[in-house]
Amino acid sequence: MTRRSRAGGGTEKPPGRTAATRKRSPAPKAARVSRAVKSRSAKAEAESAAQGEIARLALELHEARERQAATSQVLSLIADAPTDLAPVFDRIVKNAARLCQSVLSAVYRREGDHVHLVAHDQFSAESVAAVRRAYPAPLASKNLISVAIRERRVVHEPDVLVSGGYSELQKTSGYRSILIVPMLRDDVAIGAIAVMRLEPQLFPKAQVELLRTFAGQAVIAIENTRLFTELQERTRQLSQSLDDLRAAQGSLVQTEKLAALGRLVAGVAHEINTPVGTSLTVASALIDKAKRFEADIAKGDVRRSALAEFIAASREAASQIMFNLGNAVELIQSFKQVAADRNVSDRRRFDLGEVTEQVVRGLRFGLRHQNVTVTVDCAADLAMNSYPGPYGQVLTNLALNSAAHAFPDGAGGSVHIVAQASGRHHVEVLFSDDGCGMSPEVRRQVFDPFFTTRRDQGNTGLGLHIVHNIVTNRLGGRIHLETGPGMGTKIQIVMPREAPRELAE
Repeated sequence: MTRRSRAGGGTEKPPGRTAATRKRSPAPKAARVSRAVKSRSAKAEAESAAQGEIARLALELHEARERQAATSQVLSLIADAPTDLAPVFDRIVKNAARLCQSVLSAVYRREGDHVHLVAHDQFSAESVAAVRRAYPAPLASKNLISVAIRERRVVHEPDVLVSGGYSELQKTSGYRSILIVPMLRDDVAIGAIAVMRLEPQLFPKAQVELLRTFAGQAVIAIENTRLFTELQERTRQLSQSLDDLRAAQGSLVQTEKLAALGRLVAGVAHEINTPVGTSLTVASALIDKAKRFEADIAKGDVRRSALAEFIAASREAASQIMFNLGNAVELIQSFKQVAADRNVSDRRRFDLGEVTEQVVRGLRFGLRHQNVTVTVDCAADLAMNSYPGPYGQVLTNLALNSAAHAFPDGAGGSVHIVAQASGRHHVEVLFSDDGCGMSPEVRRQVFDPFFTTRRDQGNTGLGLHIVHNIVTNRLGGRIHLETGPGMGTKIQIVMPREAPRELAE
């Protein structure tokens, strides 16, 4: 039941709310509005600051990408043209002018005691004329470029009119600020990069660092060119040295071949003297007998017994002459076969056993005075289509090498040669001696050119090198050597019956 007032029968006011209370109620609402306004303002400021930061970061990212692209372009040019500096310097000055917002950019190089301008960008005709008058500039001059190179430091002038660093180029172009970064190689200044602006102000730190990067790239390009040029020159020198060495080796190889052939000729000549000398002695004695018999006939004092004796002596003398001259002819024929094959080296069909016997026949005479015996054991029907001359050279060199090295101090010994089939399409030649053998150190180098243990005795060290080359190249085969101190030496040669033509060309 609602309460009513006594006078008017109206309803009663609820207790606790007075006029004073009603007057203070708007204050908290205004405070809340004010706080909301401040909050919105702070939020707007934060959003604005964030947007500003995002824009700044985006700009920095864009500039960083441009700098990265510019440096990548320069590195690409360095890689593509290691000996051409002009495109590299041109790209550097263009990128420096664009990224540093400069009106001029240039690259300078030091050559001796002078500084030269090697690349520039955005130079007017008047500026080019001014530069031609000023450069090459002495390194000792007060020119800011010379100062930066001479003192190996960055020169950064916000206003050259104030600092007094103006030049003929400044007069024609009107630039006010300049940044010069030296190009340092191992703490030695080899040039400089410069950018210039019309506004009298310092360049930002990022642009200074960018110019340092370009300076480093210019040094890389210069070093690459220098090293590449030196490498080409060194390669040319090595190639020339190699050609000279090959020519000298070829000459020595030919000399060695002729020397080996000369030793064989000397041995053959010595042995030919024996049968020829014997034949001459017998013929001389026969002539004396014929003269005496002729005198007896003139006197008319010829008995049947004297006639029979003369006939018997003549028959014996003729027999000895035929025998000895036959030996000489056989020796000469053997020598002619070996010598002709060596000099012509024609490819032909032959029997390996027959050629081996011919070569060894001549070697026996040449090695007899060295107390070295040579024996041969050849299988029958070793038909070849190859190069008998080079093969004979191989046997001769092996035998002479054994005689010179395997039996020192005149010690006698033996050499044994075996020729036999090795499968259907190859033959095997086994060369062995019972000499002193080789140490492991000598074994490793035995086929190397110019290696010898008897250089003091005039050996060239080409004998076994020639053997290796002939077997592996001309004859198309392979060679293997087994040896050891006191164990003698065994050499195995395997070669095709049909010599490969392409290796013989």
